[in-house]
Amino acid sequence: MKTKIVSVLVALAVVAASPVLAAPDGVATPKREPIAYEVSPRLSGQDLTGLEVMIAFQADADGETRLNLPEKWMGHTDLWRHLSDLSVEGADSVVEDGPAARVIRSRPGRRLVLRYTVNATLAHEPRQSDGYPAEPWLRPSWFYADGPSVMIVVEGREDAPVRFQWGKAWPKAFALASNLEDGQDIDPRDSVLIGGRDLRIVRSGPVRVALRGTYPFADADLARTLDAIVRAERGFFGDAPQTPFLVTAQSLAVDDGSTFSGTGKHQGFAMTLTPNLSLDEVRVLLAHEIFHTWNPHRLGKIIGPSGYWFSEGFTDFYARRLMMRQRQITPQAFLDAWNETLLRYGTSPIIAMPGAEAAAKFWAGNGEDQLAYQRGALLAAIWDRRMRASGSSLDAVIHAQAALHARSPNTPLPQAFIEAAKAQGLDVSPDITSHIDQGRPIRLPIDTFSPCARVEDVVVPTFDLGFEPRVDDAGVRTVTKLRPDSPAARAGLHEGAVIVAKRSGVNGDAAQPYDLIVREGEGPEHTVSFLPQGSGETRYQRLILTPEASSNPALCDFPAALPGR
Repeated sequence: MKTKIVSVLVALAVVAASPVLAAPDGVATPKREPIAYEVSPRLSGQDLTGLEVMIAFQADADGETRLNLPEKWMGHTDLWRHLSDLSVEGADSVVEDGPAARVIRSRPGRRLVLRYTVNATLAHEPRQSDGYPAEPWLRPSWFYADGPSVMIVVEGREDAPVRFQWGKAWPKAFALASNLEDGQDIDPRDSVLIGGRDLRIVRSGPVRVALRGTYPFADADLARTLDAIVRAERGFFGDAPQTPFLVTAQSLAVDDGSTFSGTGKHQGFAMTLTPNLSLDEVRVLLAHEIFHTWNPHRLGKIIGPSGYWFSEGFTDFYARRLMMRQRQITPQAFLDAWNETLLRYGTSPIIAMPGAEAAAKFWAGNGEDQLAYQRGALLAAIWDRRMRASGSSLDAVIHAQAALHARSPNTPLPQAFIEAAKAQGLDVSPDITSHIDQGRPIRLPIDTFSPCARVEDVVVPTFDLGFEPRVDDAGVRTVTKLRPDSPAARAGLHEGAVIVAKRSGVNGDAAQPYDLIVREGEGPEHTVSFLPQGSGETRYQRLILTPEASSNPALCDFPAALPGR
């Protein structure tokens, strides 16, 4: 999951019963009996007003079958509120067991058909402030929905084979796409669904891209980039290269700056982004999200935010490494991605927050989520350096971890890594206790990225806007608590001015000038430019490309053994 600049999604309609489910009443349900899903439109004239979902399955052998409704996803709660008109054909009774569960009583093995409607949550075309469809987005001519927020599942059948189809009532003008279509065994909550009259679908190799909106790059160029990323990451894990892979995308109207949000799905990836991001700017972000196809799902049992330092931080590490190895990015772009992490981490006011507190506040939106990405990526780099010094690399640990998970799928993600690392001669437990649990700041040794780059210390003024922007319910940003002695005030910014747009400036980077377009009262718009620097100093680390790597990019591929070993 990444929103950016951040990870971690699905769509619905009606599922018709598959013939394979049409067993006689009274037959006990086999453990792997397929479950049929069908998604159809609810229309008012030509306008889409909801998604109707139908799920056909057989009752449990004891005659009591439990349904789990959507409840929590990406910081949103009570997602069941967006579902209505729930009914079960073939049930003797359906009893509510709390708002997020239903208990069906029926004859054992009886064929049951669940129907319900997914309702709209978005009253306008999506903007940057809307982020990602963690709650279903439905508009008159399109929809974008994520499995965790719309799919009801039969408890105990999460690993059952899925048979999916789109309902026949969809208008011919609607293009539709879901990773459920590809005939793979999949937990429906790991799905994404998108459709619309203006949905475009393009292909490159095994990759299918379904996207809406406008972008500064061609659809075909995006598809080719995604194809290269998927092939590189599948190659790293030794997976079949031709398995279908779906990427869904929706553009967001710009409010301020740029945003990329997304999450990995089963053989897929779902994203939103503003149209002011170039393909070069999102390439590593795409690699990050697609790497979630394997991390955490193929590396350990998911445990939530307390394990995000691995599932997010290591994903950052490998997104950069694999894109560098495939020459999808230059050595300098590789270091730029790392330097952004080092800057954000080194200047973070919560750099020493203990791990348990950071995990509990992951969705709070005050930077706690970024600690997981930063800590995990930096520790991965340090551990990789240690492994390379012994003639191996972190790659060997990850491959051993994947094998361990295949044998012991219930081992929690961090523990699986600890055990795999130990088997490869790497003891990571002291670092985890110190830097993840206790929150001690991480410092990279000077040769962590040798021979590609050297690590150096940087001392800069502290980042300080000099005011607090206040955003009202209409999204209007106003300057408040402006300090008269601040660079912003000296540049001509006034208390109460409306910030129309930010043309440049990076939050947290005191070296990057801020250019704000502002308006005061009924006056004309004008630009205020200043350096957002306070009176204190901040120290952080950064990477400098070596002259050797500048002429030989292969030095940034980090082979298993160090030069001269």
